Amino acid sequence: MSDSLRREVLRVFKQLHRTRLKTFKDDEYALQVVRNKINEEYRKYKNVINTAAIEELNRFAQEVERGVRTTIIQAVETTPGRVELRLTPDVLVDNVPYKDQEDNKPGKEETQASSSCTSKMPKDTK
Repeated sequence: MSDSLRREVLRVFKQLHRTRLKTFKDDEYALQVVRNKINEEYRKYKNVINTAAIEELNRFAQEVERGVRTTIIQAVETTPGRVELRLTPDVLVDNVPYKDQEDNKPGKEETQASSSCTSKMPKDTK
């Protein structure tokens, strides 16, 4: 393995661990589980010598790092039945209001609105 490729693999490895520390801050159990998983996966592929395979594994590790950084949020229970969400600036989420399960049942308003929308559509669309 060339020195530049070795440096790149090490850079992504460190980046994964830094992301783990930011994403799972103050959650010792999650920090340890993710640390073990990262190290286990790198150990599993440490004997790969094919440059193309190493580059592909490194791209996959970068995608995993990006996924962890942009999709995982941390929920911390502050009081019984109440949680606080810890969002990092990198998290990519839509701003959709939370609704309870009971509120998701279609009511009269939703049924009337959907029927009025369908009645306005032309009948013979080809």
